[in-house]
Amino acid sequence: MPHSTKTIGSLQRAIDILNLFDSQTPELGTTDIAKSLGLHKSTVASLIYTLEANGYLRQNPNTRKYRLGFRLVERASAMLEHVEIRQVAYPFLLELRNKWNETVNLAVLDGHEIVYVERFLGTKALGMRSEVGYRAPAHSTALGKAILACYPTTYAQSLIKQFGLAAVTPKTITDPDQFCAELEKTREQGFSVDDEENEIGGRCVAVPIFDHAGKAVAAVSISSPTARLPLDQVGEAGAMVRDTARAISRNLGYVPRPF
Repeated sequence: MPHSTKTIGSLQRAIDILNLFDSQTPELGTTDIAKSLGLHKSTVASLIYTLEANGYLRQNPNTRKYRLGFRLVERASAMLEHVEIRQVAYPFLLELRNKWNETVNLAVLDGHEIVYVERFLGTKALGMRSEVGYRAPAHSTALGKAILACYPTTYAQSLIKQFGLAAVTPKTITDPDQFCAELEKTREQGFSVDDEENEIGGRCVAVPIFDHAGKAVAAVSISSPTARLPLDQVGEAGAMVRDTARAISRNLGYVPRPF
C-alpha cells in the first residue's frame, strides 16, 4: 500500500521493519530486511540500531538475527487495558479462578493462532503458565478449538489447508478429519478440551464467548496439570467455565437465539 505524502520517511521505514515480523517470520537479518524493503543496508542498520536501543527489536546472539523486542509487549499491554472484552470479563475470570483455584485464561483468535489477552494464576504450585500477549496454535489449544467450533467446518478446513496441523506435542491432533471431528464434539458438549495437545502434563477446558451480534469473539479456559484435572472432572470444569462464558457474553450484549 502506498504511503501518504504526510508520513515521515524514517518513521515509516522503522514501522515497515517491524511489520516484516510475524509468526512465520520470527527472525530476520539486516540483509533480509534491506532486501524486503528495497533499502540500503547502511540505512537499515541505522534503523535497527535505533529500534534495538529502544527495546523494539532484540538480537539473537546465536544467529545474529533480530526478533521483536519486549517493549512491544509493554505497549500491547497498555492497549489491552482498553479492550472492552477484557474489561467486561475481568470480574468473571477472577471469580472463576477463585472457585477453581487454577489458571484461568482469556484469549482471542488471530488467524490460525490464539492470543492470550488476560490470565489469572491459581495459588497452587506448578500451575499452567500463559503470558498475556503469548501466541499459540489454535488447533493445539482448547481456547482455539472452542472458537473454531463456532465457525463453519469449511473455515477450519481452509486454515488447515493453508497452515497445516503441526504437532506441538506427541498428543496434538494432526489429522484433518480427526480435528474436524473434534470440533464437532466440541459443538455437541458445549466445551473443548486440550488433553496435553499444547503442553505435556497440561489439560485445558474452554468455552467460547459471544458478542452482541452472536459472533464468537474470544474464549475462556481453565488450565491445570493433568493430575489436578483428571478426565472424570472435565465435565464439571466444562460446566463451570460455560457459566463464566455465558455471563461474559451476556454482559457483551449477547442474547441466545430461542430454538
